[in-house]
Amino acid sequence: MNAKATRRRPLAALAAVLAVTAALVSGCGSSGGTDAPSSTKVAPTTLAVKTAASITRSTPMSFSIPSINVAGSLISVGLNADGSVQVPADYQQAGWYQQGPAPGEQGSAVILGHVDSYKGPGVFFTLKKVKKDDMIDVTRADGKVAHFKVTDVRMYLKSEFPDQTVFGPRGGATLQVVTCGGDFDKNAKSYLSNVVVFSSLDSVT
Repeated sequence: MNAKATRRRPLAALAAVLAVTAALVSGCGSSGGTDAPSSTKVAPTTLAVKTAASITRSTPMSFSIPSINVAGSLISVGLNADGSVQVPADYQQAGWYQQGPAPGEQGSAVILGHVDSYKGPGVFFTLKKVKKDDMIDVTRADGKVAHFKVTDVRMYLKSEFPDQTVFGPRGGATLQVVTCGGDFDKNAKSYLSNVVVFSSLDSVT
């Protein structure tokens, strides 16, 4: 898939690009870390939600998840030459998938980052501790803060990663935060699963 394809590509083409999303998060962590939950098979679902009214596109600059005391800046990531989604090289840096919607914009925005590395915990080391109804706040370049309420937290085997559920539209303005989790494959130096936090736009200030 051409990495220069526009973000408003037809859904079928978008799904083709995102079929490699499991590869994206295969590099979420390069060490086993600690306190990793067991991988869990989850029944497929559309996870459709209703959200507050969406707002126009603006680059996200930073994020905060108060319930787990995690906050940081956001960089923009796109596609690699092979069509896979980029991951921030810095294990303590989160990235926004810029070929999808911006947080607060209509559609599914996606933020991703590492769970850990051989150097220590990554930006989303404690992401699995997020609970339903927790808040995720995203500050944008236009000065607005988009407040998202968590609707679900799920773990998927990478071999069964639901690309369209995570990256495709689910109704209104939504935000998914993705990292690695589950059991660690020492030979592949990769986690076997992904943790996905699903949230919907609650308000804008």
